[in-house]
Amino acid sequence: MKKIEAINLLVNNGWAKADAERALVDLDFSQAPDEFTVYKYSSLFAGKELINRQRAQAAQKGMVTRKTKEIDLKTAENTDLQNIAQVLDSQNSKLSKTNEKLLQVKDQLEQDNRRLKNLVDAIRLRITIDGGKLLQYEDSEIRKALSKWFKGMQG
Repeated sequence: MKKIEAINLLVNNGWAKADAERALVDLDFSQAPDEFTVYKYSSLFAGKELINRQRAQAAQKGMVTRKTKEIDLKTAENTDLQNIAQVLDSQNSKLSKTNEKLLQVKDQLEQDNRRLKNLVDAIRLRITIDGGKLLQYEDSEIRKALSKWFKGMQG
């Protein structure tokens, strides 16, 4: 049997042409091997090649499993980060509303403080005017007491 006939025999049995050629590389065709010898050589190659391909396939499956786990982990992390971002956005919104309310209260307090200061100043002015009028009286004791009281009011 010639090499081409042996390759065609294996191809007809479902082998790939490249695999058939590699299986028969070491076979000596100068001795005209028979069909049984071709199958024997091809079965030796098939066993070695099957083990190599199974190992390669297992390695590929392992890589796929690792990558799948990494993708799942990254997806879970991404989901967690999105949830945290939503919570932070919600809290920022609440803080912004609270801040606006605090600013309104602060403005109201400042206005109230200005009104109160104006009222206190008006009372002091009125007391000063009225005290000045009382000091015009002749009685020296009233004048001394009012003077002392007036100095105490001025701080």
